[in-house]
Amino acid sequence: MIQLLSAAIGNTWFVAGENEFILWLQNLAGKGSFLYYLMNFFSVLGEETVLVAVVGLIYWGFDKRRGEQIGFTMIATTVVCPLIKNVVCRTRPFDANAEIQNFRDVDGYSFPSGHSANSCATYFGTALAYREKRFKWLTAIAVVLPLLVAVSRNYLGAHYPTDVICGLCVGTAIVVLCHFLFSVVKNKFWIYGGMAIVGLAGFFYCTTSDFYTAYGLLAGFAFGILFEKKVTNFQNTRVWWRILLRVAFGGGVFLGLNELLKLIVGGIYPDYAQNVWFERIFRTVRYAIVTFIAIGVYPLLFAQTEKLWKKWGWLKAEQNENVREAVQNVE
Repeated sequence: MIQLLSAAIGNTWFVAGENEFILWLQNLAGKGSFLYYLMNFFSVLGEETVLVAVVGLIYWGFDKRRGEQIGFTMIATTVVCPLIKNVVCRTRPFDANAEIQNFRDVDGYSFPSGHSANSCATYFGTALAYREKRFKWLTAIAVVLPLLVAVSRNYLGAHYPTDVICGLCVGTAIVVLCHFLFSVVKNKFWIYGGMAIVGLAGFFYCTTSDFYTAYGLLAGFAFGILFEKKVTNFQNTRVWWRILLRVAFGGGVFLGLNELLKLIVGGIYPDYAQNVWFERIFRTVRYAIVTFIAIGVYPLLFAQTEKLWKKWGWLKAEQNENVREAVQNVE
């Protein structure tokens, strides 16, 4: 039975046994233990940097069509979760119960778990996008990793069990919906536009920064994909060292440009973080710019570097791989 302790914004509520489950997990081994570091590692698998790297690996490397679908699925989930969080306004377990320790630096509301939802959207979304390949190992990852991320969030004191369960459900639902829409809607920009319209509601009531980050990602992604289709039109590769270079430099562009924009605006307006609405709009615009460049503009370098690899005679292996791929497609 759900126990409602407060009806005000910042509600604390839980299902019987949830606090006990978290305490049981934390009592298995405390801070500094092997379990502590293991659970922090699992939690990282559901965070922005890793998930962006997974999408980048597919989009910049193997298959930009599938990468586009997986990337949008992940971004749609990051938009939807804050929309729900800022309605439910559930406090974190460690804020509501002094016995529960906070093993990871988190803020904002608790329900649903964004880590659980995002990991499900990315890993399950990847498995579904590659379903015709019948990769059993990918299916296993799609099931196991989101569950490990979910349990880690309980252990770390960041979420209740109902948070992670609902997060997994939200992520799964968005994966299935996006997969269906991508299969029936010819012009994908109708899907992107629809998500942007739905997300606009968040500007009227969302107070947590994760929403403004997510909306910036969505805007930058949509315009980046449009730019890539109209201008960039880069080619994927199957050569591992080229994929790693693309992901490494792409990650550097994404993270480095983000920090650069903060430094520039901080130098002009040092106290911008104190201006709530300026900080929210700047966060949205910043992530939109960074994502647009990473998705649409950065791949312009691929054609230039290909000339360099050809000059150095490094593309023989890739040419053979492309021939094998073409033969497989014909068969």
